[in-house]
Amino acid sequence: MYIDFHTHCDRKSPDLINLQTLHVTPELQVEELPNICSLGLHPWFIQLETWESAWLNLVDLAKLSQVVAIGECGLDRNIDLPLETQISIFQKHIKFAESLQKPIVIHCVRAFSELIALKKDTKSTVPWIIHGFNKKEEVFQRLLKHDFYFSFGAAILSDRSPILQAITTIPNNRFLLETDDRTDISIRQIYDRAAALRHVSREALQTQLIETYHQLTGLGLS
Repeated sequence: MYIDFHTHCDRKSPDLINLQTLHVTPELQVEELPNICSLGLHPWFIQLETWESAWLNLVDLAKLSQVVAIGECGLDRNIDLPLETQISIFQKHIKFAESLQKPIVIHCVRAFSELIALKKDTKSTVPWIIHGFNKKEEVFQRLLKHDFYFSFGAAILSDRSPILQAITTIPNNRFLLETDDRTDISIRQIYDRAAALRHVSREALQTQLIETYHQLTGLGLS
């Protein structure tokens, strides 16, 4: 069994757990949700005029059993939305995820210090998973020290990626794998590369990541 922990593609396969991520709008309906998904307000797509009604919709939808995580949500210094506004909306996600006891899937660009500070200040107990992580070893070690989890994607396919050391040395229960918005690669390619870097068989990696997935989402093994 493969797990694509963060994807924007609606892939279906009997050997795949496809955790599709959706940005919630005021118009999103229950009928549009995949069988398994993660819901949040992505900072790229937040509209000041409509985010509050989108948030109310998220609160209703995210209580459903097929919603196993909150996000993606987070902080991004490369967009026009003021960081203070992003932090305020992200704090709502944190509190909500805590109330549901569901993990948070995080988008973070150039705001890791703020992210760490928020984790410390909120004393959140649910897992915080940074998706698509592709930063230098120093940043990785700081986040690992503060009990973050990671989801690695297409970046590990490149021999020049700064995270090759991270994927090689990260403890077994601290990461998952993803394809994000890439339609030209499969999760199987990501698994094969990760297994090679970690010097384990693909089957051993599959078993390990299934255990990690159930640990993070609180879902049973059935």
